[in-house]
Amino acid sequence: MPLYEYECPACGAKIEVLQKLGEDGTALKCPGCAVTGLRKVISGCVVQSVGAGKFSSTSGCTLGSAPVSSGFT
Repeated sequence: MPLYEYECPACGAKIEVLQKLGEDGTALKCPGCAVTGLRKVISGCVVQSVGAGKFSSTSGCTLGSAPVSSGFT
């Protein structure tokens, strides 16, 4: 199941929700103010690249994402 991030338009609180494909967030309530109608947020991403014969992980976005170790050296 994919992990989606939602933000409350009223108070700005963010939550992460595991949802099946095709489900929407219309029934979700904000944990801070109980408002419904949260909006889906585009999350940061991590990009893995290969260069000079070695595996390395680099962050492709600047939205607070962290590099993930590939396990290769």
